[in-house]
Amino acid sequence: MWLPLIFFLLLLTIAFYQSTLGLFSALIMTALTICCASAALGSYEWVAIHWLAPHWKPSFACAISLAALFGIPLIILRVVLDRLVRRSCLLPAWADRAGAACCGLVTSFVLVGVVAHAVLMTPFSYSILGFSPVTVVPQADRSKADVTPPAENAENRGLWLTPDRFALAVANMTSSGIFSGEHLLWKDHPDPVEASGWLNATHMEVSRFAPPKSISIVRTEIIPFVYNFKPGDPRAGTPPNYEPKSPTAGREFRMIRVRLGRNARDENKSHIFNLRQFRLVGHSPGAELEIPEQFLPVAIQQPDATQATNRHIKTTAVRGKDWSVLDDIYLPRDGNNDEVEIVFELPARFKPTFLEYKKCARAEVKFDPPEKAGQAPPTPPPPARVADAAAQPSAPSEPAPPRDSNRRRRRRPRNTESNETSDQGSGARVRGLVARPGVSFFGDEMPMTMKAYRGLRDTQISRRELQNGHLVGFVDAQESGSNQPVEKFDVPSDKRLLHLNTGRLHARSLFGQALARATDVVQNYFVEDSRGGRHVLVGKYAVAKVEDRDVVEVQYFPQQAGTVGGLGAFDQVQDRHLENDYELVMLFLVDPGAQIMSFSTGGSATRADDLRGDNLVAPQ
Repeated sequence: MWLPLIFFLLLLTIAFYQSTLGLFSALIMTALTICCASAALGSYEWVAIHWLAPHWKPSFACAISLAALFGIPLIILRVVLDRLVRRSCLLPAWADRAGAACCGLVTSFVLVGVVAHAVLMTPFSYSILGFSPVTVVPQADRSKADVTPPAENAENRGLWLTPDRFALAVANMTSSGIFSGEHLLWKDHPDPVEASGWLNATHMEVSRFAPPKSISIVRTEIIPFVYNFKPGDPRAGTPPNYEPKSPTAGREFRMIRVRLGRNARDENKSHIFNLRQFRLVGHSPGAELEIPEQFLPVAIQQPDATQATNRHIKTTAVRGKDWSVLDDIYLPRDGNNDEVEIVFELPARFKPTFLEYKKCARAEVKFDPPEKAGQAPPTPPPPARVADAAAQPSAPSEPAPPRDSNRRRRRRPRNTESNETSDQGSGARVRGLVARPGVSFFGDEMPMTMKAYRGLRDTQISRRELQNGHLVGFVDAQESGSNQPVEKFDVPSDKRLLHLNTGRLHARSLFGQALARATDVVQNYFVEDSRGGRHVLVGKYAVAKVEDRDVVEVQYFPQQAGTVGGLGAFDQVQDRHLENDYELVMLFLVDPGAQIMSFSTGGSATRADDLRGDNLVAPQ
């Protein structure tokens, strides 16, 4: 810890030297130091952005501009005043020395504080002279058995006597007065020392600078969980484990999808970053007139885009220990559009102001209320370890609503907010379907007993069970029909049939409609269970009004599960009919005892529906 010691000795040296010069000289130095510090701290970012960064080493621009704007005017003004202003002491010697000592102490704190802040803004690899302002564990050290990971809420370190915070407090005070401008310093920088430590505590190859207007916000949403990720052990046959974590009481997880612009690339023309290089600034409820708060991301989107659930990973395990995700280096997962999904744990009803990336790139952030976003604030059940969820006791699934065998199942009314997508983000554009909570179930029943139908595509019926095929009929004709009755699906004895009730998302743009149509053709729909297993689509059925008559249409092709276009489109029921009062159900064959965790439409639809709250556990 040499750096704090060096600054401490410098602090004492400057204070002692100023005390020997007398009150008048020390008072002049104090006034000059405060003025130069306030001016430099309020303007160094502008100078760095416009004068230094475009021409040489942008990661060093802020530190150099702060040192230059503070040191050069201070030296010049001191030399000029020494030549122009005569000094005479009319005070007793003890008063002159005591006053000089007080002024010297203020001068030393401000001067050393500005120098320390400039030094700590220079790029360093995790620590400088043995000092790191934030708790980190470099990746190279994680393989050591004796290295202990830092605690999640470990406090940031500070210099002895915190001269850097003192100097910034003085600058904040003067920025609201004589040095005020268009932007108040404390509103944009709630804690510059902490933000500087976050920015620099990473590998030297990661840049520390991104120019203004180089990022944009794609969308935001509340998510119920983030996950602790523990990789599996192939030798022991252990699968990867995702342990869900709920937010602490009074807080919520807010996902922000950020697009990194081309001009945000570093000198090597790449986007590499550390999560600490993002910070979100805003106000807690009722604190709009107080100093704003800043928050770090707590999780980032998992790198594997093929996973059913679009999980946001908080920590990872190395040698049995949990390591903070904040210390790792990342690239955008969505390489084509350079978009990143990061998650913040924020106070409920938090009001954001802006998101900052690498010091100078900022984008305004606005959170839509849950009602406007088409989602309710999540009230998840207590989280369980995903890998052990099937072994834990759970309440039985809610039984399906009672129904007459020849009447349609009671259906959930259409939610107009969730049945339309704005085409924002690849995940929203191509999903097409969204799971409806609380109405899915396990069973082998048909949507109704069918006695009047047309059989399409190699239909096979045995013992009143649909083994394979495609049936279409009018609902009001089923009770009096003369065809061989079909009451159930033929489900293998070692499987259970999940009826996943879904809703159709209607794209507004032509491009979104084309993507949705492509998704319907491929039908790469699947659900994922608590054991990490995927179960692909084997069938589907719909009940909807077609030309003033209710039509029921069923497809069930278990042998063609997972093939491109294996099910095909409905014959009668089309997208335009899936509005208002309708039922659209996807069928999946699931192993007994498995708990269904999520539903995904696959492909580019990186978002997935979390189904844990439905408690969908396949019967034994």
